[in-house]
Amino acid sequence: MIAEESMAKPKILIICNYYLPGYKGGGGLRTVVHTVECFKNKFDFRVITRDHDGDRVTYPTVKVDEWNYVEGAKVFYLPQNKIKISKLRELILEVEPDSIYLNSIFSTLTIFLLILRKLKLIPQIKVVLAPEGEFADGALQIKATKKKVFLKFAKTTGLYKDLIWKTTTEQEKKETQRFEQRGGKFFIAPNIPSRNLLPKYQQNLKPVKKCGAVKIIFLSRIMLKKNLKWLFDTLQEVREGSVEIDIIGPIENENYWGETQASIARLPSNINVTYKGLLEYNKVLDKLFEYHFFILPTLGENFGHVFVEALAAGCPLIISDRTPWLNLEQKEIGWDIPLEEPRRWRDIINLCISLDDKTYSNLSSNARNFAVHWLKTSKVEEDTLKVLQYSLEID
Repeated sequence: MIAEESMAKPKILIICNYYLPGYKGGGGLRTVVHTVECFKNKFDFRVITRDHDGDRVTYPTVKVDEWNYVEGAKVFYLPQNKIKISKLRELILEVEPDSIYLNSIFSTLTIFLLILRKLKLIPQIKVVLAPEGEFADGALQIKATKKKVFLKFAKTTGLYKDLIWKTTTEQEKKETQRFEQRGGKFFIAPNIPSRNLLPKYQQNLKPVKKCGAVKIIFLSRIMLKKNLKWLFDTLQEVREGSVEIDIIGPIENENYWGETQASIARLPSNINVTYKGLLEYNKVLDKLFEYHFFILPTLGENFGHVFVEALAAGCPLIISDRTPWLNLEQKEIGWDIPLEEPRRWRDIINLCISLDDKTYSNLSSNARNFAVHWLKTSKVEEDTLKVLQYSLEID
């Protein structure tokens, strides 16, 4: 029955670095998973991805080098010795997709696909490319020389000609337009979050907020872009009250983590930081619920699934102003603070320490209500559907 239904549906091939059962890949992975979950009844999704979760440890539960049926999509897991342009071409010719969806600018698989397309070694179908924040200034500063060389190569060879760009905000559209080439079509379509965010939420079960103490969670990948070391350098002067900060997420850069640990060691004794390791995605919301606030001094995000999840778990946000989630203080759901104002960051942490339970509960309730309302009223699914449908239209 599944095979018969899929034959009648337009076939969209997603090429991405990481997919289920992975969970370490951050928002890009979640966007693809939620897109498939949302539209699997409309489209026949095929996914080509790597056989690991960024750690080079092959998934034990999948069949490598062949197709698997995974929660509404057929998924091909490339073994680590077959990340080759010839193998990708072979799979594309086998699938015969009606369109292709990519979610990274600098992924080897994306580059292979664009080269195959440029050389006309695959059918000339429409390709959607979602930059996922990789064109932001903060992101381009990381491994800047290598990225600059590649972008010059892409411009010279016309790799980005006639692409469909799926950007998440007007800001990301402007960032991407700096690199577009002739024939590009732009859409603004915010990423699709999970629609099942703690349906049994109860405000009175949030942890009690005592004056003089606060529990904060950092839940993200540990890498330069997330700016964790900067946070601890900034908090060196916060010497009053009891501050508990738990770090959860994969360590993607060991050198950066070593520098961050050195900053942690210099913190005053009233700030207690604990690295809690990894957390599977299905446990994220329950874990967020255990904390008062969520913190992320990121250098830049194009969307940020974890922001929606933290708000839905009743955690007001303490984040940089380099995300689409702005004017948080006016909405009474947190603070978006310029990284150029470290004193302001310390002031906000001190404010969070000082809050009593009643004041905190109002903020927490506001955060939860904002997330629920946003999920009900946003048109993110419609916006993404427009992109996918356009990719299937015949010129």
